[in-house]
Amino acid sequence: MKDNLDLKTYKQLAEQLKPFTESETNLHNYIVTHFEELTYYGIIDLAQKAKISKATIGRYLNKLGFTGYAAFKRALKKDPGLNTIVSPIDASKASKSKATTLPIDTKDEVQRYVGNVSKLIEQFSHELNVRELERLAALIADKNKTIYVVGPASSRALAIHFSTLLKYSRAEVVLLPLDRGELPKALLGVKQQDVLVAFSYYRFNPVVIDITRFFNSKQAHVTVITNTQSNPYGKYSNMQYVLPSDVDSIFHSRTIGFLFIELLLFLVQKQTEGDDNFEELEGLFKFFGTFSSIDF
Repeated sequence: MKDNLDLKTYKQLAEQLKPFTESETNLHNYIVTHFEELTYYGIIDLAQKAKISKATIGRYLNKLGFTGYAAFKRALKKDPGLNTIVSPIDASKASKSKATTLPIDTKDEVQRYVGNVSKLIEQFSHELNVRELERLAALIADKNKTIYVVGPASSRALAIHFSTLLKYSRAEVVLLPLDRGELPKALLGVKQQDVLVAFSYYRFNPVVIDITRFFNSKQAHVTVITNTQSNPYGKYSNMQYVLPSDVDSIFHSRTIGFLFIELLLFLVQKQTEGDDNFEELEGLFKFFGTFSSIDF
């Protein structure tokens, strides 16, 4: 049994067990695809997601050399490549420790940063699953569904931006509060047909985890937009978008998060064109004098 299990080591162990049964093939494929999320899974979660029995998981892990699922998870947690989320304060300390007394060339630093953001855009474009995004746009455009949106901390800005602009294309859009006293009232009447879009960058908020778990219990659709493969949302989500964010800075960039939102809104708007809220909203803005006139 391996005390420290990374993906490469797992694949080496699994290779020795081939040929797999059909159930083992399903389990193996799921483990490989979701390896970085598995530290957040219980055995029931894994069985449900891989669509196999707990007994099959137990037998398979025994063949790999583990005494059970608990031993398998302990080995996963010892992999230094998993769950290594660096907080801003730690990133700041690391940056200071690398600092030199040489003067900073601001122009070079700006160009380096912008270049790093450009690389994120290229990576996003290359990795994007367009068909999956098209399916998500169709779900969100379906006016028989209520769309719930949530985002904690800095991800709140992403959630507000998305929910605000989505209302131009459709009604029944709910931006969920994170106050545990107010949240239950906002969740009254959630149905299986509804959709939750959860934004969560960097560190994970326990309220958002509970919200995704609640929607999963209702068998509603859950899409998570995050920036790390290793996260606690995977076992509750139907779709997950892991967006690139590392720009060699103390703070991870949300640029791709906003690009993702605006691309998704663009696709939703295409599907709701001719049946949107632009005229009605404009009338409401004029009625309430929401925006200043350009005529003074």
